[in-house]
Amino acid sequence: MRALIRSAALLGLLLLAAVAWAGSGGVEVLRVNDGDTITVRLKGKLELVRLIGVDAPETVHSKSLARKAKRSGRGQEQEARAGAASRAALLGLVAVGERVRLVDGRPQSDQRDRYGRLLAFVYLTDGRLLNQELIAQGWARAYRGFDYRHKSEFLRAEKSARQARRGLWEKDGP
Repeated sequence: MRALIRSAALLGLLLLAAVAWAGSGGVEVLRVNDGDTITVRLKGKLELVRLIGVDAPETVHSKSLARKAKRSGRGQEQEARAGAASRAALLGLVAVGERVRLVDGRPQSDQRDRYGRLLAFVYLTDGRLLNQELIAQGWARAYRGFDYRHKSEFLRAEKSARQARRGLWEKDGP
């Protein structure tokens, strides 16, 4: 009986969440910039959104690309190709024009990063957490530099992707 009550309560909460989602309308994705950043329209303005907890390879030649290439044991061209693959995978998960829901990571993370990008967990209309999905499919690492909500799930998703050799881990890994 207790299990039935819990199930009914959970179903009620899910229904309320679905109604809240439908009412909120989310924000429109305008661009997938790279493997861990999207541009959305938020309150009539364009906003760069950095996916909290996601560390995707870089797509453009920069100091960051050089650092990540060195850390991964790849050349810069190879790192840039991995970044392009990560961006393509993100485009496969969230289409331009699609609506998503942003949830900020406070109090564990700042609202914005040092580049002024909005830091957020991004939820797809089907309820999946885009940040985690990208990692689970093997197109990015779980970020380890600070604590954030869902970190343990992201780390487990990365471990599973590595073991199954999905995405960037298909061959030698990032």
